[in-house]
Amino acid sequence: HGPALGGWLEWALWCDYRICTDSSKTKLGLPEVKLGLLPGFGGTQNLHPLVGLQKALDMMLTGKDVRPKQAVKMGLVDAVVAPQSLESVAIA
Repeated sequence: HGPALGGWLEWALWCDYRICTDSSKTKLGLPEVKLGLLPGFGGTQNLHPLVGLQKALDMMLTGKDVRPKQAVKMGLVDAVVAPQSLESVAIA
């Protein structure tokens, strides 16, 4: 619920299951590459098995944000839920 950018997204990539909300505040990405930094917490190793090499390279080389609908479609997250039901879905 909110942004998962940089290290926060990389932290989530280590998890077995990822859920995000369909809130307008929610975005995922690796913006550190816009500063000339490589994703340093496993993003380069953990992203491509989930989304495929081409999409992973696009995220890692451009730093573009991904919105929830696109994230679930590409396999970055497993589910997109309403903010009100996030906790109950995550616990279930």
